[in-house]
Amino acid sequence: MKKIVYLFLLIFTVFFSYAQTEKIEDIRQFYNSNFKKSSLITYYYKDVNNYFTPFIGTWIYQNGNQTFVIRFWKETKVSYINENPKFYIDELCGHYKLVQNYGQPNEQVIYTSEKNIGNSVTPWPTIVMSNQPTEPYKMTGTIYDVAGPLNPSYPTGVTERLEMIINPVNPDTAQWEVTLPMGMRGLDQPSTFTIPTNVTLTKVN
Repeated sequence: MKKIVYLFLLIFTVFFSYAQTEKIEDIRQFYNSNFKKSSLITYYYKDVNNYFTPFIGTWIYQNGNQTFVIRFWKETKVSYINENPKFYIDELCGHYKLVQNYGQPNEQVIYTSEKNIGNSVTPWPTIVMSNQPTEPYKMTGTIYDVAGPLNPSYPTGVTERLEMIINPVNPDTAQWEVTLPMGMRGLDQPSTFTIPTNVTLTKVN
């Protein structure tokens, strides 16, 4: 009887240990529909190739005395423990603003994405969503244009598809392009851009 109990405890211990296993995977596997996941493993989709690194920092586009500024930073091992199966993932986050007389004593912010979501008291943690570089010098995803007038029915503002491609020859410059995503849209859904849609950004730090 003791042998049976011991064997049961051993099997349970091995199974429990395996069930708690955390495994690091290339972040590209998160977007790979052919990647075979195990429900017994907690995956950490990590930026193992450092594709995020060239984007991190502050980028600007200057038009006269107005400057569009976007800052990117990396959040590592963001937890999605309420998902099934639960997982962790690295994320690239960002916020933007339009500034008059950027860097001058009389600098004035015309608009900024660092504000609350809609009419709530919850601030935007990031304005860039599902936006992960999974190849060198290129990222695509979604950005919310919350700089225009607020429509209470659409607290995320204009939902835009973002593509940003860094020039590999001169990695301090990048092409920035936002477009309306494909698909059906509500008749009253905001579609007028406020943020720049097709410009060359310059990295300043």
